[in-house]
Amino acid sequence: MKTALITGATDGIGLEFAKIFAGHSCNLVLVARNEERLLQIKQELSASGITVDVFPKDLSVQENAEAIYLSLKERGIAVDFLINNAGFGIDAPYLDIAWEKEKMMLELNMVTVAYFTKMFGRDMKARGFGRILNVASIAAFQPGPYMAGYCATKAFILSLSEAVNYELKGSGVHVTALCPGVTDTQFHAVAKTEEVGMSRHLPHASAQEVAAYGYKLLSEGKAMGVYGWLNRLLVFSNRLVPRKVSTFLSARLLKGDS
Repeated sequence: MKTALITGATDGIGLEFAKIFAGHSCNLVLVARNEERLLQIKQELSASGITVDVFPKDLSVQENAEAIYLSLKERGIAVDFLINNAGFGIDAPYLDIAWEKEKMMLELNMVTVAYFTKMFGRDMKARGFGRILNVASIAAFQPGPYMAGYCATKAFILSLSEAVNYELKGSGVHVTALCPGVTDTQFHAVAKTEEVGMSRHLPHASAQEVAAYGYKLLSEGKAMGVYGWLNRLLVFSNRLVPRKVSTFLSARLLKGDS
């Protein structure tokens, strides 16, 4: 029986991924900060006969990511599927965001993703099989004023995923970047983007729809996928307009008083 590790697993896209893998009789390793919610999900999903291990850890702290990897290694739990889903955004002018908050986002959205991709990817390559899915965003395709740091982290994830996937050709390991648009999760409450132009004018998807699409990409070994035809059109349009125009339009969608 194979094992899937999912970060940010207590709600939204992460939780839907957990349900999908449980439905495919896959053991789970679930990571999130909310221990009570993790234990509740463990009880619900383990009823189907799978093993569910939980780590109530804050992955914006690098030592916690390292501890999870070492713990699984010591216990002989091999991760076959890695879903790097945990992340958050901040909607505000870049200079107005407290550095400690910004640093937490950079650590969680980039450093932990890079660390898990490297460490679990090495183990997968040694075994000759593995699938890694890193949750990026359509925000990865252009600068995002008023969410400058967040958009930059998603650009990092997209670039890293596509490059490492290329390096792993023929190894039996694939890395996929999932790029959703506006998704109805707790992300927007945390990022304070519920009323900005992005949330008001762009199409919304459910977490279930995005996770199902991501699982399909993962199963097919695709390097990247953008969920939704309109989102794909928006991403393509970046190729047709000057970068300063793309930046201006992003600012209109992301500014708090849009």
